[in-house]
Amino acid sequence: MTNPSTHLDKVRERFTATADIFSQNVRVTRKAEAERLAERATDGLAGLREATAIDLACGPGTFTRPLAARVGRAIGVDLTPAMVEKARTEAAREGIANIEFVCSDVYALPFASGAADIVTCGYAFHHMTDPARALAEMARVARPGGRVAIIDIIVPEGFDPQHQTAIERERDPSHTNTLTAERFHELFRGAGLRVRSADVHENFHDFDYWMQNAGSAAGDDLYARTRRALEKFMTGDASGFRPRVSGKDGSGLEFTHTVLLIVGEKPE
Repeated sequence: MTNPSTHLDKVRERFTATADIFSQNVRVTRKAEAERLAERATDGLAGLREATAIDLACGPGTFTRPLAARVGRAIGVDLTPAMVEKARTEAAREGIANIEFVCSDVYALPFASGAADIVTCGYAFHHMTDPARALAEMARVARPGGRVAIIDIIVPEGFDPQHQTAIERERDPSHTNTLTAERFHELFRGAGLRVRSADVHENFHDFDYWMQNAGSAAGDDLYARTRRALEKFMTGDASGFRPRVSGKDGSGLEFTHTVLLIVGEKPE
């Protein structure tokens, strides 16, 4: 089994190295999803003006800022100091006064039990060695009657998780496992959370742009290895990525990520 401490170092190294390009890209590509998560997490929740939201693995604050617009106080938490600095800079640029950012890992949050009305996490569970432990910590920090919301890539039903995980790990060694929707539902039940809503959608990606987010470009070895691994599934796809050629000359490559947005409630 992967050593959690060693893997956290790997995650920190990966996102330190790609902090600039990652922050620049997700500011655009995940904006609509960040708004959608904030809407679902706050829907029907009373007392939002006084509510506290904690956003885990916040990166540059992509999902934290829409929460701040809806609650009294928003706190972004990230393992990587370089990402926390990016988040602070973005929030200051937009003049957001009710937001703050701290460094911490998801397994030992620096908050009292029941401290938050809303706890969220965007696109990070596929980097975790122990997702059940992470979700249990999110549930601990949520107050009774509070919300827990996650958005992350999943392996669509009917496809082999091992294939998708192998390609993701080829691109980014900090990737652990791509989970299924069924597994996320199991995790929520195990954490004592009642699922309020669960929606699946698809995101279409340009391969070059995706590799750029990982700090890789056409011509380098990582790019070539990952592309070969993905192209194997252009016929008889068992991965769920649905890779296909793109561009006028057919030299490009695109694929699909299936994404789950799941919102749970902690019983009172």
